Amino acid sequence: MPKIVIVEDAADLSALIQSELQSLAYDVHTASDGESGLMLVQAEKPDLVILDIMLPCLNGIEVLRRLRTGGFDAPILMLSARDAEADRVAGLELGADDYVVKPFSLRELGARVAALLRRHKGVAGQQSAPAAAPAALRALGCELDETSLSVKVDGQPCVLSQREFALLRLLMLSMGRVLTREWLLEQVWGRDYNGEDRAVDACVLRLRDRLGRASRISRAIEAVRGLGYRLNREADR
Repeated sequence: MPKIVIVEDAADLSALIQSELQSLAYDVHTASDGESGLMLVQAEKPDLVILDIMLPCLNGIEVLRRLRTGGFDAPILMLSARDAEADRVAGLELGADDYVVKPFSLRELGARVAALLRRHKGVAGQQSAPAAAPAALRALGCELDETSLSVKVDGQPCVLSQREFALLRLLMLSMGRVLTREWLLEQVWGRDYNGEDRAVDACVLRLRDRLGRASRISRAIEAVRGLGYRLNREADR
């Protein structure tokens, strides 16, 4: 039974979400402020987190930042009453997987939760399955080992999330070729992804930071205007 943590300070809304998700056979735990929510996620290690932005003690953006920098890699769905692009972009850049604006349909929320859980399971399965490509990919000072799911940049270990790893793998396998945002969304996030299109851009930003902005592999990730991204083969010359 998938485990879900809801961090929402509005008690009536939290109870409604909890009841809806429990009816869908999820194991649901709740917290009403940012600090207790952060501790609850760290203790329970849920399969998905539903996180409100406007929270007492710690706001949702700060909770999200601490979870992602602490290595929490399960899906996080953000809730907010504010439909401002800045909020959506901030959440996506910090690693949120989806964003729902209040008021929303409980049925829609349940569908998004199910889609996020399926997609996360699919990405993990793709990474653990045998691949036709070589177990180790090497380019531009970067070594990606699909057997151990590890990455080294200039000989130093580099910790990536599952999506960042999957994205880097696709770029390295397709050196020099343009990969469209739509194709990357389908391959890394799954065909049923219905979140923000900017998820790819946000993931690329995080990937570049993790690889080290000054590294050759990071500098070789190029945006192709109106299309997507490619790993520039000329960057190693």
